[in-house]
Amino acid sequence: MSKSQKTSIAKPATLERGEARYFHGRVKILDNFEELLDRAKKGDSGTSVLIQAAPGAGKTALLHECARIAGGRGYAVAEVEPTWFLDPKTLHKSIRSSWKNWIAWLEQGAVNIDIGVLKAELIAGRGAKTPIDVIKKGKGPLLLLLDEAQRLVRITHEHERERFMQVVDMLKVIHAGGAGRPVILLASGLGATRQAFADLDISRFDPGCEINLEPLDEGSRRAVIHDWLLEEGEAKGDPAPWINTIAVETHGWPQHIMAYVWPALRQLKLTGGELTPEGLETALEEGRKGRIEFYKARTRDFPREQLHCIARVLAFSPSGTSVAKMDIMASLRMEFSEDKAEEIFTLALYKGILDMRDNLYVVPIPSMHDWLVDNFARYRAPLFPPPPPPDLSIEHAPKEHDQRLEW
Repeated sequence: MSKSQKTSIAKPATLERGEARYFHGRVKILDNFEELLDRAKKGDSGTSVLIQAAPGAGKTALLHECARIAGGRGYAVAEVEPTWFLDPKTLHKSIRSSWKNWIAWLEQGAVNIDIGVLKAELIAGRGAKTPIDVIKKGKGPLLLLLDEAQRLVRITHEHERERFMQVVDMLKVIHAGGAGRPVILLASGLGATRQAFADLDISRFDPGCEINLEPLDEGSRRAVIHDWLLEEGEAKGDPAPWINTIAVETHGWPQHIMAYVWPALRQLKLTGGELTPEGLETALEEGRKGRIEFYKARTRDFPREQLHCIARVLAFSPSGTSVAKMDIMASLRMEFSEDKAEEIFTLALYKGILDMRDNLYVVPIPSMHDWLVDNFARYRAPLFPPPPPPDLSIEHAPKEHDQRLEW
């Protein structure tokens, strides 16, 4: 479709997930990943790569970019779900279903896969009795994409011990490079993902294979906004004022960028691409509302009193700084039992409200930290209340000092 044929700008169902239409940044991460792909092929081995980040940081977009790079280096790529590590038929079906995509991409010259190896992959996995058999009997390099990987422990804990250990064994085989061929598991998830792998006996990752995804750098966030405004919005004139203003308000968070981009595109559509000051102000106002709606969605599972307990601890720390678990737990225990406090804390990790950094915890999105404090920390008792005032009544007044007592 040519630009002149565009009649509307459709907003996606969600701003949190999916492949980025305009991908910029993450250069060092992608360079390291390319080196890993090459080393795995040369060594006929593999390992696990963990990408941990807050919601809306661009984890899924990064997975898709890694998949594109891996395809260009001869890897077959399959998206998997945690439950598929329990079912060899479903796991093999996932690899098989991706085959049609790779055939289409081969015809376009987008990937470089030996078609004979890919067909052998499909044949070898048939009739496998365990997921490990699917991995070991296959042929050629393979990249497995596991998004929302923090669900691993929750799902496996719902099964009996034998099946739980089956997942553990599967992860260990891949992590230790024991599949007999290049197999890489690229897993991404929220703040609880690192602990999920530790619970599954994967406690150490190779250098460069454990990634804490940070916001986009200044140049990358501007490049993304630039492409959206010019390529999709057909902006006319100098877009720098719009780009600069939006870039500052998003703090480099991909989800926030999209929260501002969509209303900006709507304004450009209304003005035929003219970059008016009024259009920018409207886009900014709607973008700010979009950010707040995102925060509300992440905290929807928490009653107000639970958010009060978390926020009054955050009020003592500037945004972007860490707090100790013991402080958060102390606040929660003021209102809830020990078990309930632990449950709330775990859910905050699972939902991406908290993220673990060097054994401390932080609200990974600074503007979300400020929103929590502004909306839930006010008019609450301090975490450590001051001691009661001294009793100054006559019966409790200090008696005169009798020096004779000293002798």
